[in-house]
Amino acid sequence: MKNKMLWIGSVIILFLSVICFVVFGVGTEIIQAITGAGAGTVYGKYDGKPISLEPNSEFANAVQRYTDMVQRNQGDKEIDETTYFYIYTYAFNDVVQSIASKSEVKKSGYRPSSETISRVMLPYFTGADGKFDPKLYESVPEADRNSFRASISEQLTSSRFSEDYFGSAEQIGGNSIFGRKASEKEINFLKNMISEKRSFDLVSYNKLNYPDSEVKAFALENAAMFNKYSLSVITCNDESTAKKVAGQIANNEITFKDAVTSFSEKYYSNGEGKIIESYEYQIKENLDNSEDFAKISALKADEISPVIKTARGYSIYRCDGESVKADFDNADTLNSARTYISEKESGRIEDYFIDKANSFVTEATVSGFDKAADKEGLTLTSVPAFPLNYGDADIADRIPTENIKEFTYANSSENLLEKAFSLKLNEISEPVVLGNYIIVLKLTGIQKEEATSDTDSKIAISSLNYDQYDAQSTLLSSKKVENKVSDVYFNKILASR
Repeated sequence: MKNKMLWIGSVIILFLSVICFVVFGVGTEIIQAITGAGAGTVYGKYDGKPISLEPNSEFANAVQRYTDMVQRNQGDKEIDETTYFYIYTYAFNDVVQSIASKSEVKKSGYRPSSETISRVMLPYFTGADGKFDPKLYESVPEADRNSFRASISEQLTSSRFSEDYFGSAEQIGGNSIFGRKASEKEINFLKNMISEKRSFDLVSYNKLNYPDSEVKAFALENAAMFNKYSLSVITCNDESTAKKVAGQIANNEITFKDAVTSFSEKYYSNGEGKIIESYEYQIKENLDNSEDFAKISALKADEISPVIKTARGYSIYRCDGESVKADFDNADTLNSARTYISEKESGRIEDYFIDKANSFVTEATVSGFDKAADKEGLTLTSVPAFPLNYGDADIADRIPTENIKEFTYANSSENLLEKAFSLKLNEISEPVVLGNYIIVLKLTGIQKEEATSDTDSKIAISSLNYDQYDAQSTLLSSKKVENKVSDVYFNKILASR
């Protein structure tokens, strides 16, 4: 009898957890959101339908569900504000998906039958002997039973959409009754992708090691670019204001210094009006028309330029002193030239190392990869076997990027993977640009692994996960979705504390 009462009590508690949002069981954060500044606040909309945080609402239940999940993972550790923001975000996304799926199912005309709902309810009213227990059923108030039926009906409606699109656990003859299907050709293609792996030897050239001699050669060819100018500048957003200020300065109605304080936007200068970027090439870059630089370079000490249109607004320059010609024996000037080449002339650096890499390939073809690496003083790296897995899909082993610095961006380089997997055994690749490196590969091995009994399951699960992720991303980026979670949480709930 005691066990029977415990069983009945557990079923009633289950009902309460399924059909109610029990306020006294939720976290303080959620209670404050429901009863305080966030009460009734709309966190966004889907297809014009508001999503708000109110007791017993779908959004509130989703927030509580994610909060429980985080608390189970964190134990006694208090949930911080940032984590709560993610909880609200995930809950909002869940509700959007729920509304969208139920809407689509409703359009189809589907409604779970009374018999289907009863079949789902049956296990909750089954006694220890495995049979339906009428007394247990009657012990639950009718209102609670009806709420439970309504909740199950809603869950079945939501799951109908998911199962129709993505499949379910129910199968006939080894095939899912519902949802996505995969052709045998697709499965075999993916099996081949997983099973074939290739290993390589690698040598690389780091673009950061571009020699000072090359930097200096470029700088000497373009010496004027690195001449340094002593200038101050006043910048106004519109031409009429700039001309008015220039006129006042010319008529001694206002000083240049006062104009800097009263009228100038500090796009190109510090608070005192001194230009921040003083190399010739930097000044030219800030001009709308680089030919206007002649008006600036011709200024003598204390002379003021006419109004010049710049990339942002209109500017008046003042010469504060003599310009200084570039001295490339000075480390700072040479570093400035290096920075310029890296940012503006990166192709020059690539061409330099590609030429060196091509010379290496020629030598390696004659004397061997290892010997050529020794001769050039290059470090030879062995790359363990990996499959052709662009983007590091879960379906196959990942490309080894962690311990091979040159391979940091290999998983997203179509060019590298195409060249690497086009090589014949012991063939040497042409140079490949990959991030900060120019690399050369030699194919050292091709491995074929037989598919295991888990391969089909792995392919099916991974493919399903990608389909579900893509479907979710498409839905959440839809014009029907209006997400205001960030604004409400940070600017209303947190700001009210």
